Amino acid sequence: MPKRGSSKGISTSKKIIIFGVIAALVASTFAIVYSSRLAEEQQAKQLEEARKKQEEIFKMSRCGDGIVRSNSFIKEYMIPQECVMPVGIAVDKDGTVWTASSVTNSVIRFDPSTEEFEEFKIPSQVGNVTSGIPLPMWALAFDGNGRLWITDSENNSIWMFNPSISTSEMFKEFKLQKAEPFGTSMPVDIKVSKDRLWFVGVYSKHIGMIDLNTLELVEMPIDVDLNALGTIDVDSKGNVWFTALTLGTKGMLYMLDPTSKEMKAYDLPIGSPVGISIDEARGKIWINDHGSNLFISFNPSTNEVIRYSTSLPARYTNIGLYEDCIKSNPRLECSGYPVSLPYWNAIDSKGRVWFNEHQGNAIAVFNPDDSTLIEYNIPSYNKAWGKCEGSDEQCGIANALRFALQDDGSRVKVWFTEFTENKLGMLDPDAKELPFTVSVNTDTIKVKKGDTARVEVNVEAREPVVVDMLASGSIDANGRLSKSKISAEYSEYSLRLDGRSSKTVILTLKPNELESGEYTLTIGARSNEVAYSKIVRLIVE
Repeated sequence: MPKRGSSKGISTSKKIIIFGVIAALVASTFAIVYSSRLAEEQQAKQLEEARKKQEEIFKMSRCGDGIVRSNSFIKEYMIPQECVMPVGIAVDKDGTVWTASSVTNSVIRFDPSTEEFEEFKIPSQVGNVTSGIPLPMWALAFDGNGRLWITDSENNSIWMFNPSISTSEMFKEFKLQKAEPFGTSMPVDIKVSKDRLWFVGVYSKHIGMIDLNTLELVEMPIDVDLNALGTIDVDSKGNVWFTALTLGTKGMLYMLDPTSKEMKAYDLPIGSPVGISIDEARGKIWINDHGSNLFISFNPSTNEVIRYSTSLPARYTNIGLYEDCIKSNPRLECSGYPVSLPYWNAIDSKGRVWFNEHQGNAIAVFNPDDSTLIEYNIPSYNKAWGKCEGSDEQCGIANALRFALQDDGSRVKVWFTEFTENKLGMLDPDAKELPFTVSVNTDTIKVKKGDTARVEVNVEAREPVVVDMLASGSIDANGRLSKSKISAEYSEYSLRLDGRSSKTVILTLKPNELESGEYTLTIGARSNEVAYSKIVRLIVE
């Protein structure tokens, strides 16, 4: 046996130490490699989860959550084809509803009596202009012969579709002049007037017309020094009225005489005029500002303009923005989305003005005869379209971009598309009695700057209901009654009414830095299904 300290003993000890070191190194190396592999796998898993989450958010932002929602006034219908992103909509004389999709490149028919859908493929290519989501088919309209006309921004075309023909000739395409550098004129609106179809494109420098008898296409050059065209309407004399805009900056209204080719221009006090409808019975043209909270009436004979405000968008449209606002601002200045964005409009047989509120997530109707504004809340919402993170509440909007009236002279229904929800919606304002109404003790408020006006606002319930009090106005484009210009406070902001009962609250107004002049105020209340307001004049002396 070797002695302690011998070279052989030292060698053995060293071997043990060396083997131990090697084992430790191997173990640590294995641990490093293993932990590195785990880290890589964990990172890959996290990246994959993040990718899937982004895909889910992206899909939801385009297609919705697949849930059909309804309330007392609005019924929704899910389109069976997935994610068609419908916009344009029309109702034929039999009450059948039609829409179209540039995603599936098809016309979609819906029969409300059977709740069945039918699809007709358009014989064209998809994706000629955009590489991502195709541009929408913005407008549909029927002519007197039952033919459906469709704008196709993606292919820079107008389509004629004849549902009564079951051959390849059921579609006919009318190619339009391109607007460079966009690759399309983006046809966005059409109107049928007698034996002519009129249309306008966002980027076009023409007003288009198709003769419904000869099918001749004519595009008339126009001299408009603004970035985009808006919408179009035709009066009983055949004059073509259309809007033009530089978004959010300047808006104009034009009248074109198709015979003489002469145009007349009118300045508008709004920056994004879109929806336009002619009310010849009252001598007014109604125009929506799709950049604010405002809609206006314009009298071309006197140049008189009256500005009106919708209510501010409900809290649920963008909960995060509302909660951020309410921390440091008065309640009446806070809303979900900052503005409601009134979009397209139409006048029914009773002279009421209907319009869709893009960010207000509502279908609205204004009665000029009694200055009543009713806004029906759309039950669907999309959390990808709002600051909704961490909220379990209803949050977001449905992007109801266009609507069509079904009007038989005695009863009106409103059909609309939900662009990001893959749905059609139908509003029946006569489905039941309104849950409440609002009245104001005056139709004109006169007050001097620095003085105070007290307005009595009565809410009359027809069933048990909870409402929040509302107030907005034409003072600013955003509709807010900001304290720097005019202070506005209710004696109570939320009311709970049982059955058929009523309650009166006081709205106190005090003009501060508000310039002398005439304005309108929208005073009302909102439940979970509807907002009801009266519009009154405000004269600041």
